Amino acid sequence: PVVRVNPPPQASEALPLLTQQQQQVSPNSATNRDPQQRPRGGLPPAAYYKKTNSGVNLVWKNGGTGVALGDDSVPLFSATELAPTFHDGAAGAVLGCPHYARAAKLRHPQSGRLYTCRLCCDQARELPTFRGGTQDEKLDRYAVSEVMCMVCNTLQPAEDRCINPDCESNGKPFAKYFCRICHLYDDGSRPIFHCPYCNTCRLGLGLGIDFRHCMRCNACVSLDDKEHQCIPQKLQGTCPICHDSLFQSTEPLRGLKCGHVMHMACFTQYRNTSYTCPLCTRSMEDMKDHFA
Repeated sequence: PVVRVNPPPQASEALPLLTQQQQQVSPNSATNRDPQQRPRGGLPPAAYYKKTNSGVNLVWKNGGTGVALGDDSVPLFSATELAPTFHDGAAGAVLGCPHYARAAKLRHPQSGRLYTCRLCCDQARELPTFRGGTQDEKLDRYAVSEVMCMVCNTLQPAEDRCINPDCESNGKPFAKYFCRICHLYDDGSRPIFHCPYCNTCRLGLGLGIDFRHCMRCNACVSLDDKEHQCIPQKLQGTCPICHDSLFQSTEPLRGLKCGHVMHMACFTQYRNTSYTCPLCTRSMEDMKDHFA
């Protein structure tokens, strides 16, 4: 029989233990088990739509539709995972996180946990006591296959809008911009395009509009940059100041006169004490106004 559950509690509420009836696993659970499913314990989404060879099928719905909750084919999450997060913080008016405005959470391809974005996953990985001592791998955004709508708590295949016909979003997209390759959702006003050569999304209007792709550097270069210096694969390394990745960075980058690149914030701080590139020791800028 289908087990009826109450709507997910707020994130501040204690996580209840499964009842004995919910802990009973159906005989077919071994064949239906989700490879992302964690050890049983937690709360189901309000509804679960899963993509199969025959299309997208409703697996579970709170209120009596779908399989029994004890079946391993229904993922369970913590109350914190199911709770909505907000881009504008305490104001609670815009769904999302500090990094992006969006109305969906990504399901981690390996662990099955829910994160609002890959950067939120990176931050959680840095916590000293991460999820009871078990640390997730970095969230591979290209491998994301499922998202959860934060309006109606429906887990579903990763698309641009909620598939649940009863969702209060009424068919509104999760975000203004959606990339089916990177699974990037962003509801901000900044223009974004997907570069097929970088195979990632970049800020800008697009190739041939305000950017071009330098095949030698393997990087997108502004069309306004008339003094571009090619260095093979120059974004594949790390920032010479903070040693964080350049290629996947969401922070603004600064290209030096010599062709090397660092984060803009790192450049601003480093420029206070030095005027030479930390990699090749050439002048970072035109210094003719500083010397006789």
